[in-house]
Amino acid sequence: MKITAIVLAASAFAAAGAAANAADLSDMDYLRATRCHALASTDLVDLDTAAIDKMLQDQRYGRSSYVLERANSERSRAGRQARSAEGEERSRLLAEVNGPCQAWLSGAESLNTAKAGGPAAD
Repeated sequence: MKITAIVLAASAFAAAGAAANAADLSDMDYLRATRCHALASTDLVDLDTAAIDKMLQDQRYGRSSYVLERANSERSRAGRQARSAEGEERSRLLAEVNGPCQAWLSGAESLNTAKAGGPAAD
């Protein structure tokens, strides 16, 4: 009986740890990062997406199915926007990738430093 209780307690702690990992990013932040990943993965820019690939994979666990479906929709929408962007729209998307998206494209380590109030890049 004690072994069963210990196994159940260990399972609960493991599940709580997985849920805490998913809680690192809010659902809105996860959707923003997904959009940035989609924009960076197109011909719009030539960027290495390895860091954000890993971060999104790690952050995927524990998300509700609604958030994951919304992320897929956002990924598709951003990809379509980037592929068909011309003129001012293209400039706006480039500004988005080179501005707010840089925190996400740098991956989790850089994002954690920014959240903790670490040194800003000059």
